[in-house]
Amino acid sequence: MAQKFAHVVILPLLLASLLATLPASRANGQGLPLRSQQYLGDAQHLAAVLGKAHGVRYACKGKHDQYWRKHMIELLDLEAPDRGALRDSLVRAFNNAFKRTRSRFPLCTTETVEAEATYAAEGREIADRMAAYYFPKPGRN
Repeated sequence: MAQKFAHVVILPLLLASLLATLPASRANGQGLPLRSQQYLGDAQHLAAVLGKAHGVRYACKGKHDQYWRKHMIELLDLEAPDRGALRDSLVRAFNNAFKRTRSRFPLCTTETVEAEATYAAEGREIADRMAAYYFPKPGRN
């Protein structure tokens, strides 16, 4: 029951921290610091984790469930809205991770559901780091 609660109620909130806290000015690029290689690496890692989460959810919910893919689209809209190398690398990371995960988890099992929770937690950690980039805590360098 606790797993089902985590899957249905908590998972939808996990990546929202990044997506809800990014500044509205992102779309026009105003007031943003230059992104570091570490930050861009985190974005690529988050794209891969979203691909993994999409892969395991696909095994349980079917091809019409686009929950994690929608988060990926939001990530692309925020971090790489224009065509180019960054967007291509994020899409490639998502797609490659999705394919590998689909091969590893072809059926919906308890392990598959647990894997989604693990990927969601990993994505949350990355999203929190990325959000901290935009909103650093006072007194930290």
